[in-house]
Amino acid sequence: MASPPQLPLADDLFLTAHDTVRGKCLLSPATLGLGLSAALLAELVLWRRLDVVDSKIVIIDDRPTGDPATTAVLDQLLREGSHRVVRDWISFLATGVAVDLVERRLSRGGHVTRQEKRSLIGGTKVYFVPADSMTAGWPATRVRTCVSRGELLDVSDLVLSGLILATGLDQQAFVTLDARGRPALFDQLRRRMPAMLQELVAHAEAAVGDAVMARRA
Repeated sequence: MASPPQLPLADDLFLTAHDTVRGKCLLSPATLGLGLSAALLAELVLWRRLDVVDSKIVIIDDRPTGDPATTAVLDQLLREGSHRVVRDWISFLATGVAVDLVERRLSRGGHVTRQEKRSLIGGTKVYFVPADSMTAGWPATRVRTCVSRGELLDVSDLVLSGLILATGLDQQAFVTLDARGRPALFDQLRRRMPAMLQELVAHAEAAVGDAVMARRA
């Protein structure tokens, strides 16, 4: 049986952050938003549209990517002119922009279906239910399999792994990695992930930490 296709980075993170059958989110809304914000910015780095230098975003190519989600983020960056602090953009996109863009992209691709369920206390809860549980579980499975086999992750999966760790999703996604698997993964992240993407993941991790502390205060 052929493996499911590899989706864009933020889509992979979204699927990893949700139950593969019911679509229930495993993260708080704030943490999900921060993770997806960093993932979309990382996609633009992979598209070679921007760099991250000294905690700031530097646009190196303003052409549309051909993808509505990343093009929307790039357009917003261009409209804001010189205000390009990475942490500020992660926080801004996490206000709902990133989640909405990724949900729309996954829906257009037929990978999730929007469903509404009424709660017993009133109101409606929206879920994005995976169209196929194998596809939904594939991002985490792909990373675990590669690491367990001693294979090298591609750059997108290195960033995905970094963001899984930054958001705390590793407690579900990497729980079956053995005692050798985690050190091997950390070694790949340290040695092979490009510096600008390491910096982006670090900013996401710091933002998640601040959000957790704010909830506890």
